[in-house]
Amino acid sequence: MAFKKKKKIKKIRSFKEYLIAMPYLMHIGFDNSARLWKNVFYFEYKGIRYKLIQNNNRMYCDVLLTVIPDEKNIELINNAYLIASEFISALCWQLNSFAKVKYLGGCGRPENFVLRRAKCSMFGFHEIAFCGEIVNCEISRIPEIENDEQREALILFREANSVNNDYLSFLFFWQILDINRGDPISWINKVYRKNRNKLGISKDDIKELSLKGKKLGDYFYDEFRNAIAHLFKRPKGKKRMKIDSPDDNILIERGRWIIKELARFYIENELKLKKHLYLVRKGGKGFPIYVNMEFTRQHYCKVAYEKPFSLM
Repeated sequence: MAFKKKKKIKKIRSFKEYLIAMPYLMHIGFDNSARLWKNVFYFEYKGIRYKLIQNNNRMYCDVLLTVIPDEKNIELINNAYLIASEFISALCWQLNSFAKVKYLGGCGRPENFVLRRAKCSMFGFHEIAFCGEIVNCEISRIPEIENDEQREALILFREANSVNNDYLSFLFFWQILDINRGDPISWINKVYRKNRNKLGISKDDIKELSLKGKKLGDYFYDEFRNAIAHLFKRPKGKKRMKIDSPDDNILIERGRWIIKELARFYIENELKLKKHLYLVRKGGKGFPIYVNMEFTRQHYCKVAYEKPFSLM
């Protein structure tokens, strides 16, 4: 009897160990104004495999699913979310779309659970305004993020581009110009003086700002950045943004558009975001993975998902 009892206790301990290491199906929701040409994609990005499910756009946001080996490993969960957020930022930059990322939670799954069997079981509502949409989009190419500065800039750009408030959006775009420099004012003045033809900013938009002899960088810092961030602590005689003023609403909308183009120029030229990753199957049959151009030159690769000619 004693022998059987010990054996039974051993089995119970093994079962507890199994529960502790139960796989976790993580749900990462993201609104996306761009609609993809198919509803399900599989891909590996920076060592983590995801399943992208495009839900009904009228009801719920889209979802990225990934399997975490241990549901109690917070470090793995945080890393999977960080990589997913980076991927969505890169995709939105490529598609010029709006997106909002949010953690929806997850649920335990049996041992040896595979991503292909995963279904979306947690849903989130939309958090971005409907601004029209582009359809039949691909995920075959995204920018290659090579360092933390590029990653942080694209995440800020995604948030600034998608937020439903021009005042907050301006501050996010301004923060991008702070990455690696600490002197956005001088940079704006220099770039606008030397590269204004490359910015895509019309002279009419600048004229509507009423610079009154100020340089663009100094004007944006004082009349926009500080006026928004310090609504009630501005010195006497300084510009104060009035949220309920039609004139200020038009002004901030125009300023947001200009600072967005400056932020885009900064990311491309100062942070050197110029390379791309491609979604391929190594050997023509492997799991879809994002790789750079050098990898495709060294290995036989096939495009992971061929969009039908009728959707071109």
